[in-house]
Amino acid sequence: MNGEIQILTVSEITGSIKQTLEGKYGTVSVRGEISNYKLHSSGHRYFSIKDENAQISCVMWRSRRVNFEMADGMKVVVTGRLTVYARSGNYQIDCISIKPEGQGDLYIAFEKLKAKLKEKGYFDPERKKTLPKIPLKIGIATSSTGAAIRDMQSTIARRLPLCEIVLRTTLTQGGDAAADIAAAISEFQKTDVDVLIIGRGGGSIEDLWPYNEEIVANAIYNSQIPIVSAVGHEVDFTISDFVADIRAATPTAAGEVVTPFTKSDLLQQLDYFSERMSDSIMRRIDSYATDIEQFLNSYNVKRFRDNLLAKNQDIDLLEENLKTVVNRKVKNTFVRVESLEAHLKSLNPRNPLQKGFAILRRINGRYVHHDEDLLPGDDILIERLNDSSEAIIRKNNKGGKWQRNRKPSKKNSKDSNELSMF
Repeated sequence: MNGEIQILTVSEITGSIKQTLEGKYGTVSVRGEISNYKLHSSGHRYFSIKDENAQISCVMWRSRRVNFEMADGMKVVVTGRLTVYARSGNYQIDCISIKPEGQGDLYIAFEKLKAKLKEKGYFDPERKKTLPKIPLKIGIATSSTGAAIRDMQSTIARRLPLCEIVLRTTLTQGGDAAADIAAAISEFQKTDVDVLIIGRGGGSIEDLWPYNEEIVANAIYNSQIPIVSAVGHEVDFTISDFVADIRAATPTAAGEVVTPFTKSDLLQQLDYFSERMSDSIMRRIDSYATDIEQFLNSYNVKRFRDNLLAKNQDIDLLEENLKTVVNRKVKNTFVRVESLEAHLKSLNPRNPLQKGFAILRRINGRYVHHDEDLLPGDDILIERLNDSSEAIIRKNNKGGKWQRNRKPSKKNSKDSNELSMF
């Protein structure tokens, strides 16, 4: 070296300082007042914290959540890693968390967010939803181990036993509570609960702070389900109370708010409507009875009765007349049928057989007409009353003598002699 001063580049000296600084201090917590605060469009926060003698630059990346509205002049405690930003050569705190210092600063953060949300219309009465008068399913987002859930469950069960309670256990204090409460509200949007209660029992302002965060306010504002906020004691107010559709002073009060009609009220209403219905029915029956009595005693009804009796008598007379006409028609029909039967019998072609005449038929069954010629060789059937014979025509002499041979028929095989007729 020979006493020569080592020459370093800017990057080398800055890197050496950075290594020394981070190696010595690591993670630090620093108290100070916010100055030159800027929320960048990227979501990152840049600011300084200062006291009466010095200041130090800080950066809060957008991936790290801040649970209050930051502003210049606010006293805070930042926790982070002391490092050097090489590009500008400045040392700064890479913040991991930040919180207001003292109740005064929390109140400032509360009022700042309250004013912001009020200006955006989050508290407007006209956007508030009406709670159902008789909810059948009530959602509750709170801790499953605190007194608040027991108070709400017992109150609801006592006032409206038919109602079903759906509990979504949530964190109610600490750094992750606000995100969990907002997630619970979002999850309930996919259910069929009629109303939702969010809240917890009493505590310090730090304990209740998750209900003062903007992420919870946004979830309440965007909810399609009516929300009741029941946070802390009667004297405690949170941002959630202002955004919610109804604010209940305590969890027990929330159980009463969501059950405006109790079991007793419902029974009284049933008795009332039952009595009114019975009275209405009895009045209607009495009115109808009076109308019927007046109608039955009216002249038109009496005349109707007389007319009805007269018509019954007319029907009896018409019935007798109809019987007489029908009997006459039936008798005449029988006479007519008998006459036709006798006439048909007289026309029976077999009647002359009883007087000794015979009928001639050809073997194929066709009768021989009186003016039909019989030719030699014709095969015919001679039918008499009690027998029949087959014959073959030997000679046909119109107006003269003729002969024929007679063959025995199947019907009378005994008669086999030859018959001659002149």
